[in-house]
Amino acid sequence: MKELLIKAKLLLMPVWEHILTLWNSASARWNALLEKLSTVEIPILKKKLSPRTIGVSILVLIALIAIVCLKSCGKEIKQPPTPVTIAVPLSQEIRSFATFDGLVDPFLTVNLDARVKGYLTKIGFADGAMVKKGDLLFVIEQDQYIQEVKLKQAIYTEAKSEYGRQKSLLKENATSQAAVDRALSQFQQAEANLTLAKINLGYTEIRAPFDGLMGRHLLDVGAYLDSTTKGVQLSTIQQISPIYVYFNINERDFLKFEKGQDQNAERKSEVNKLPIFVGLQDEVGYPHEGVLDYAANLISTDTGSLQLRAILKNEKYQLIPGLYARVMAQYGEPRQALLLPKTAVMTDQVGDYVFVLDDAMRTQRQDISLGQRFDKYVEISKGLTASSKVVINGFINLSINQVAKPTEVTLEAMPAR
Repeated sequence: MKELLIKAKLLLMPVWEHILTLWNSASARWNALLEKLSTVEIPILKKKLSPRTIGVSILVLIALIAIVCLKSCGKEIKQPPTPVTIAVPLSQEIRSFATFDGLVDPFLTVNLDARVKGYLTKIGFADGAMVKKGDLLFVIEQDQYIQEVKLKQAIYTEAKSEYGRQKSLLKENATSQAAVDRALSQFQQAEANLTLAKINLGYTEIRAPFDGLMGRHLLDVGAYLDSTTKGVQLSTIQQISPIYVYFNINERDFLKFEKGQDQNAERKSEVNKLPIFVGLQDEVGYPHEGVLDYAANLISTDTGSLQLRAILKNEKYQLIPGLYARVMAQYGEPRQALLLPKTAVMTDQVGDYVFVLDDAMRTQRQDISLGQRFDKYVEISKGLTASSKVVINGFINLSINQVAKPTEVTLEAMPAR
């Protein structure tokens, strides 16, 4: 009713302005005429016009003007059709999803420590460089350890020879069993000492335990490394292929996800099954694919959220530890849905609605219900069909039953993720 009153007001506005213009013009003319007539004698009547006669004449004139205006009002004022852009809803298969804020974390982090004393003689990598498993990273002076191996080797050789000699003498009853046992003990001790010497010599070379990303070196060539129980840290290496992305789901979303599951079905873990997609701040969509590989067994009472972790291959090393990540988790079964641009949907106190065109190309309001939201599109879960002609542009100046001049376009398909 309110819209009809507004439309009637718009239609009568030009007529009312026309009446006011005629009234002002007539008033000015008749005021001037009255002044003249009041001083003029009419020969036929041989007397002046009385004010009553003048007043009656004015009323008659006003009546004539009103009749003319009413005839003008009877003419319908036609408005040209309003140009609009329309489209039928995009029909596409979608899945429900949730988005989170995540943080990239390395798969492995290892501190490279010196386990023997000596001067640092070589650094074999550039800070921040990628290295391969087995690459030589640090060298500690080796001379004393090489000589230690030679010394232990000589002792080992002598002890081995003596043990063999004692066994031969025992067969000839030329020595005692105790002498043989002592020779065996010395041989075993020499063998163990030789092994330890070789191990210490090996500690003078520090190699990459896996393919990874190096941190900066913490000590320079020439620095003396004094052994401690924990060792002297020289640098850090991180394995980033594969790589982790940590994120949290709050209690409200967790309960919403649980509610959407089939309560009659057997409860199964989504770990190592649920697909996870990741995108960086400068990337469009979620181009990196992984899988959920960890979920905490309780919701934190401090944050009210559940910690989750995804693992991704990261073969091109595009994800670097410490980066902020946009995380999307898909869940539920795929379904066919109708999608519209978010900008085509309007909201008032009644709810969400769009404008559609009927067969007479007149605009009509259509109440709708919304489902899953995407970057550009929104799912229409109720209110439209695949053939509905929805106004997606130019609806600002539209009203119900207004004639429109449509230009139809085709909505672009939405990327898979």
